[in-house]
Amino acid sequence: MSKEIPSRTSVVVIGGGAVGCSVLYHLAKSGLSDCVLLERNQLTSGTTWHAAALVSPLRSSAALTEMAKYSARLYASLEAETGQSTGWRAPGHLNVAATEARLEQIRQAATLSRTFGIEVEMIGPAEAKKLHPLMRTDDLKAALYTPHSGRVDPSGICQAMAKGAKAAGARIFEEMPVTGFLREGDRVVGVATPFGEIRCDAVVNCAGLWGRQVAGMAGLAAPMFACEHFYLLTEPIPGMSADFPMVRDGDAYLYIREDVGGLLVGCFEPNPKPLSLERLPRDQAFMLLDEDWEHFEPMMAGAINRFPALESAGVRTLLNGPESFTLDNNPLMGEAPGVQGFYFACAMNSAGIALAGGVGQVMAEWILKGRPNADLWPADVRRFARIQDNTRTLVQRIPEVLAKHFDVNYPGQDYETARGVRRSPIYAEQQRRGAWFLQTGGWERPAFYRQDDKQTLPFRFGKPAWFEEWAGEHRAAREAVALFDQTSFGKLMITGADAESFLQRVCANDMAVPPGRVVYTSILNEAGGIESDLTVTRLAGDRYLAVTGTLQTVRDLDWLTKSRREGEHVSIIDVTSAWAVLGLHGPRSRALLERLSEADWANEKFPFGTAREVEVGPGVALAVRISYPGELGWELYVPTELAAAVYEAIVDTGAEFGLRHAGTLAMGSLRMEKLFRSWGHDIGPTVTPLEAGLAFSVALGKKQPFVGKDALLRQKEAGVTRRLVGFTFNDEEAFPLGTHPVFRHGALVGETTSVSYGHTLGRAVALGWIRGPELSRDAILSDVFEIEIAGVRYRATACLAPPYDPKGSRMRS
Repeated sequence: MSKEIPSRTSVVVIGGGAVGCSVLYHLAKSGLSDCVLLERNQLTSGTTWHAAALVSPLRSSAALTEMAKYSARLYASLEAETGQSTGWRAPGHLNVAATEARLEQIRQAATLSRTFGIEVEMIGPAEAKKLHPLMRTDDLKAALYTPHSGRVDPSGICQAMAKGAKAAGARIFEEMPVTGFLREGDRVVGVATPFGEIRCDAVVNCAGLWGRQVAGMAGLAAPMFACEHFYLLTEPIPGMSADFPMVRDGDAYLYIREDVGGLLVGCFEPNPKPLSLERLPRDQAFMLLDEDWEHFEPMMAGAINRFPALESAGVRTLLNGPESFTLDNNPLMGEAPGVQGFYFACAMNSAGIALAGGVGQVMAEWILKGRPNADLWPADVRRFARIQDNTRTLVQRIPEVLAKHFDVNYPGQDYETARGVRRSPIYAEQQRRGAWFLQTGGWERPAFYRQDDKQTLPFRFGKPAWFEEWAGEHRAAREAVALFDQTSFGKLMITGADAESFLQRVCANDMAVPPGRVVYTSILNEAGGIESDLTVTRLAGDRYLAVTGTLQTVRDLDWLTKSRREGEHVSIIDVTSAWAVLGLHGPRSRALLERLSEADWANEKFPFGTAREVEVGPGVALAVRISYPGELGWELYVPTELAAAVYEAIVDTGAEFGLRHAGTLAMGSLRMEKLFRSWGHDIGPTVTPLEAGLAFSVALGKKQPFVGKDALLRQKEAGVTRRLVGFTFNDEEAFPLGTHPVFRHGALVGETTSVSYGHTLGRAVALGWIRGPELSRDAILSDVFEIEIAGVRYRATACLAPPYDPKGSRMRS
């Protein structure tokens, strides 16, 4: 192609695989006819060309599932639009179970599929045999059949999307590497190539395997790494048909489909091989790695067990191609933190073909509108901190990510590699006391404290092995006092002469409060969606401390920083590491603090929603009287270097008051009994405060206009079409685990967003969405609801007020 590149364009897409072609296609079809794609070699020459190209809809979140469903619809329609064959066919998909654990997992998957509107059916071994006669089924317990799952020719869809993009005016340049980026302040304004510079408004990193290196040229983090990924191709097998469904045998780590009359046998093995990109020639196209039959042999044995015809089938090749993965098995998408105009759409975790169509659609929305229409938090690049883009961490973790693709993922399980990196100052003491740690954002956080010396715990669905420890910690907060380590919460210091006016514009609640007051507020987008929810303490006239969730720190810092207007005197600094946070919650927390401090902790002097600096033991702390568990309590913000001494003083004195260490499981069950919302679970950028029951976090009457106010006023006038409500399960044995469908009179009307067992209530409790015309208080409270768990429906009672302490008198006492 011509090397006469344009000097100016609207968007530069970097990378010509399935994702890059999709982004270009959707941008061009949306009206940006001057955008260009730059590919360092040839289209599909990275990892796209050797993809197994399965397009199964079910993903880990509703948004990613919708992206996969859209991809299937797009691939089915592209040939008619462009004349380019895509190889699309939909033979269906069988997820088979040979063990009781796998059977329970596919039952859970069936429930999740129905929640997300995917047609599925649980079938027996005989029915599975009819669908795929060459598959051995006598050792199976059941299978989950998804009739509309499909497969595609990866090169065909790329060529079709490229053809459609060019027909809409876009341009593609092959053999055109990007060698650098042009920056003006905190904005990317162009790219450099060997043939000159291209100025632009935005760039999109669709470089796939090379996404981390491309990000690095812009000084950005992209925590992703590669592994070797194997699949076998056979010669034609008698009786094989392209109409037979694809098969996933997780117990053998395999996925299998027809390929030109033979079989394609791929694996996500338990012992993957990490791949340093230094081993790959940077300028090589359509690259493959060396065969490794010794490594593949155990998977081959499992494949022969499931498909006996493989034992005598001729082998065409054992393909070994590189694939890139992230720390949590979700893609990297969205605008880079701290840098405007640089977007990510890479690291698809071996699901690039399944997701590419949807990725292109939402990325076009993101670039053109400033935000996507869907809640893409699970894939948002801002969920990762810079420290997590560490080579040693990635080399250790990424093979485990690949290995867990086909694991039975039990509640409470976590990654075992790259642990102990981000720690609280009291981490060693927590270890000594038996803390069972789970990671969030790289932070080690106690989930609960073991009451014995067991180093390992059995994992299972339903009531966990640590139920009694969890219950004891929960009860301590309700009946005495519990100590929570909340150090990992993000802390942002907002200072400057314009701090108040800035926050009044950005925050929905009234931030013009006296120093020492704490405000819970939503931060909204223009559509009224909740971009974050924060507790903000005014420390002085020109100084506020905003506290957010552990995973939200980078995102909120980025949102607030990009919200500043030119000339505004506002500084926003991440001060998370400056303070440890020790939470004391429970009816005896005041008595304990009175023993440790000369400050006046009485309700009249230290009411709920206030903060002050106090002496605690041998140290000082900013004591903030709020309580996520919903009891009398304080959060003590202690300078990091004083945290150990203050902690020791609390523990030494606490035994007299029934103090117990408590973890995130207890925090979760306590907040669920209060129906307190959690951003990223119950609320997010596509949810408004009016829908979520958070109208109290919005001051519609304050004089200064704030972002999202007009949208809320319109919605208030029109009324809502969905509501976030609480549910308590009528059956005390029901044990929900996550996202479950909600039924009203037998019709699917919504889904749960957070679930837990309420130890005070003696039954499970959930938050969830319901949709439809009958959303009045009386209609909801008088109606009959059911929630499905692993194929079984349980009666549940809806509640709009917390089932525990509905008036909040205990935390305000």
